Amino acid sequence: MILSTTTDSRPGGGGGTITSERYREVMRQHPTGVAAVASLDPDTGAPCGLIVGTLASLSLDPALITFSIDRASATWPKIARSGKFTVSLLAEGQQHVAQALSGRQADKFAGLDWSLSSQQTPQIDGATAWIHATINREVDGGDHVLVITDVVGMSTSGGRPMIFHGGRFGGLAEPGSA
Repeated sequence: MILSTTTDSRPGGGGGTITSERYREVMRQHPTGVAAVASLDPDTGAPCGLIVGTLASLSLDPALITFSIDRASATWPKIARSGKFTVSLLAEGQQHVAQALSGRQADKFAGLDWSLSSQQTPQIDGATAWIHATINREVDGGDHVLVITDVVGMSTSGGRPMIFHGGRFGGLAEPGSA
């Protein structure tokens, strides 16, 4: 897939065609946190969830967060229909959670430690923080949907965050550690 073209061939200027492979290669250089977005399926009552690496603070007043979801997601429509969810900021060592919620199996929560939040949405036990939110709006973002949400509650447990970088999950190294 060709995303766009540029004629800038200076060092660092890009140059040439931007393919989807090149786009991914470059964006893998940007480390992100890893967040689980979870709700209860309004049709079955079963927990449903997915992983995002695009979570960002959008506004302090009013409290808003944002993230993007692939339009091909089979899970997002269930979460969107519920209208509310919990974002669990995953901790170092919770790679199994990210792998489970990134999969396509019927019961993504099998074997995961989770509990219902005070908002009656699933939250991942052991995460570093939880953000309880409702959907404010969805905005077209090409092959993704940009979701803007109202924050209705939040809490933290501390700990070290999980990081995604270069196609791999890991942790945040302290300065000076090797």
